[in-house]
Amino acid sequence: MDRARTLAALRLLAGLCCLGGPGTRAQAHRVQYPKMDALSVSPQSVTLQIEYLIPSAEESGLLYRLFDRDRSGRLDATEQQALREYLCQQAGAFVRLELDGRPLPLARTHAALGRASAGELLAVSLTLAAAAPLAHGAHTLRLFDRHKDRALAVPVRVATQGVRLTTPLLPLPLLAAEQPLQLGFVRLD
Repeated sequence: MDRARTLAALRLLAGLCCLGGPGTRAQAHRVQYPKMDALSVSPQSVTLQIEYLIPSAEESGLLYRLFDRDRSGRLDATEQQALREYLCQQAGAFVRLELDGRPLPLARTHAALGRASAGELLAVSLTLAAAAPLAHGAHTLRLFDRHKDRALAVPVRVATQGVRLTTPLLPLPLLAAEQPLQLGFVRLD
């Protein structure tokens, strides 16, 4: 029964977020980019680090209370793990990578919950990686990602090691709902 109440509360929270519940949009404008990506490309792998923040004090407080199962006012290790998993799911919900037109499956290599205490904005840092042994020649990598609020862009920092980009980039490229970041590059050797 307790699980059913939690699921119902999460559905309500998701509905409020989609509808732009009271204060949600006003608070969201205080944080310019509640989701930021960092993409790293090497001849052996592709790594994506996602920093995801719940920018609303109300939404953070509600989530904190939902995951505080024993109502102690503090999250124990099990509650923190459940909250971290939920935030990781939210952070990675829209991520997709393609290398040379084929899907590149990502696996989680690291996840860390920000300071999860009452009154704090909730955040998670998620690292995803994929082995991608590159042959010599030109390659194309496409990163698809967006924030759950389609109106918010996701900035991407790009770093390379052992490859040279052939696509000119803006200083801080932004991802939007249907606009992936497309990178052309060649392996250096």
